[in-house]
Amino acid sequence: MTTITLPKDLEDWARAEVAAGRAVNVEALVESRLREVRDVWDAHQPLVAQAWAQMERGEVVDEKDADAVIDALIGASPDGAI
Repeated sequence: MTTITLPKDLEDWARAEVAAGRAVNVEALVESRLREVRDVWDAHQPLVAQAWAQMERGEVVDEKDADAVIDALIGASPDGAI
């Protein structure tokens, strides 16, 4: 078991979550949130790797061109949303 010291604001928040019944205890809350972060991280890693590979191949769009594409998409949308 690893002991972790939380900053006061996070400890207060975690204890409030437990007091409100949204977590069994602080340890369970921290475990749950770390698992969520890990799952999001794991899910996004292939996309990050793909983006880096595209950049290395020179498949990038500069900001000005990207803005033009986004503006065109918004302009083509009947309600102004993409």
